[in-house]
Amino acid sequence: MSMLWQTKESRIQLLKDIVAHDSVTGSQGELSFPYFIKEELMKLDYFNQNESHIKMIETSDYKHALMAMYRSYTTDKTVIIMSHYDTVDVIDFGHFESIAFDSDALHKAYNKHVDAFNPYIQKDIESNQYLFGRGVMDMKSGLMMHMSLLERAINESWPINIILLTVPDEEVNSSGMRDAVVYLDQYIKEENLKLILTLNGEPTFSQHPEDDQYYIYSGSIGKIMPSVFIKGKETHVGEPLNGVSPTYLLSQINLNIEYNKIFQDYYKNEVTPLPVSLHHKDLKTHYDVQTPHLAVGYYNIFKFTKSSESLFKLFHETVKKSVQSATKQLSSIYEHTIHFEVITFETLIEQAKERLKEEDYLSIINQNLHLDDREYAIHIIEQLLNEVYPDGYVVVTYLSAPYYPSVNSSKDKLVKHISKYVIKQMDKHYNRSTERINYFNGISDLSYVKYEHGPNDATSYEKNTPGFGSKYTIPFKAMHALDAPVMNIGALGKDAHQNTERIHIDSVSEEVPFILEKVFHKFLFDH
Repeated sequence: MSMLWQTKESRIQLLKDIVAHDSVTGSQGELSFPYFIKEELMKLDYFNQNESHIKMIETSDYKHALMAMYRSYTTDKTVIIMSHYDTVDVIDFGHFESIAFDSDALHKAYNKHVDAFNPYIQKDIESNQYLFGRGVMDMKSGLMMHMSLLERAINESWPINIILLTVPDEEVNSSGMRDAVVYLDQYIKEENLKLILTLNGEPTFSQHPEDDQYYIYSGSIGKIMPSVFIKGKETHVGEPLNGVSPTYLLSQINLNIEYNKIFQDYYKNEVTPLPVSLHHKDLKTHYDVQTPHLAVGYYNIFKFTKSSESLFKLFHETVKKSVQSATKQLSSIYEHTIHFEVITFETLIEQAKERLKEEDYLSIINQNLHLDDREYAIHIIEQLLNEVYPDGYVVVTYLSAPYYPSVNSSKDKLVKHISKYVIKQMDKHYNRSTERINYFNGISDLSYVKYEHGPNDATSYEKNTPGFGSKYTIPFKAMHALDAPVMNIGALGKDAHQNTERIHIDSVSEEVPFILEKVFHKFLFDH
């Protein structure tokens, strides 16, 4: 039987076709994309005869993840091969925006305007060794390779169960993966499957500018977004001492959070990037000469082994000290003492439940559930403060969505063996130097397939995240239940989320597909 996606040329064509289907997060293309993939999979006789093995998993935001199951029936051993199909927007392509999803047209245009790029990128354009285009690297390359792998498994009747999973929304809130995990947990139990490995296909992410090294990963970095809401007092600009500017406090807080090494995490020779601000502004919506009275900031903090609970405590204490320092400085300006209450969202909720009728409290919590998760959090805190602290100066620390727990299978015996084997085979067959990294540094949905932190971590997160359980959820129970080691083996890529995003042609069409097949044969089959 002839196969569709087993040559270099056919894999590259499939990748181009997948890239050509626009699936920017939040677009109509993202909604239709899984049906396009189903049509492609239905070209295989196996799925024509077993269409029920393709599942559309509806997410809480009315998108769909696609799950395609190859069932061997000779074993309960199961591997999940996962990817995401959404991409970031294409506005960064500028004059090339109209061809951002056309790899051939984009490469031709870049060749024509090669002088517009730096020498490092010029070299890659002129080498003809790379495919360019939005999503070609991040991460439709992984989906293409997994479809090719699934086809080979079917045609050769591999003695292993394979679940191909591709999800939406990874670039924003990971609603696709968070909802898919709950479905997967239930499905695996119902089918009496034994999950032995979850394998992601994210491409390599550089460790420094102009990095040509090939990497595989035995884990994925964690991320939390601790936030601060400040309620001051408005006044006319001609009478500044009749109010207190929340942006003054926010500026002092920002100085003590951004680029502060105390928030970094370390594992062996790896270190997390420094914390940075992702949102820093007052909440005025128009211009006039009244000062703002509300301000908000939230911060990206990466983590390896540290818990979100410990990092949030550190954040809260840093904010508290910053506020104390700022109000001390203000005392030399004002004729009276300025005092701000500094509380966590958990404390604010406790106070609100004590002071409000249950129906009034629930009315506030259940308002505006349609808003963006971060905007919803801001709205809820503002409404609660209006009730609990109508005239007070208050600073509330809380956690904004999303949360990506860190995951690391570096010490797992299977992962160790696979890693050593991949490094050896890449060198032997392709003369490609390969390095294993403990934590994938690009943030990935691997964070949701295995939960390694204690119950206090989850509890602290739930209590300090506005709308947790109704507006935003993390399936901690299902994540813990899956409990299989994780790895990430993808193709050599460069410049994710840039207009020069690209994937190495030989890596994605020959090298990694060959290596993945070898890994399955040697380590994952039920021999």
